[in-house]
Amino acid sequence: SSGINAEYGEHLPVLSQNVNDVFYLKELCARMILKSFKDRNSVLRKQATVRPDILNILKDARKCVLCDRSYLYSWLECVHFVDAKAVLKLSNKAGKIPIRACLCSYECFYSENHNYFAVSYPS
Repeated sequence: SSGINAEYGEHLPVLSQNVNDVFYLKELCARMILKSFKDRNSVLRKQATVRPDILNILKDARKCVLCDRSYLYSWLECVHFVDAKAVLKLSNKAGKIPIRACLCSYECFYSENHNYFAVSYPS
């Protein structure tokens, strides 16, 4: 076998270690404030909305593609593969292409019933 797998491109997937997330205080606070934004009666939400410095920090927040929770700086970069012909409405056989997706935590990554693969960058 050549070690090449057509479904995953040039390299075979590698299993990752189960890592517990340890977030910095700024990330924890940001996630707590972002979570409070869902509750219209939250005191934290009301206080944060009158602070331009806080809103400026939170403007770059994103949502996890699996659980829909917000995060700020810490995420797990992943890809999932889609049929290019179906998604891009191509007439020829294009195969599968990777689509970037970000997850908020390893907790989401290790949950079941998803087709996301973590991206690892060589050091």
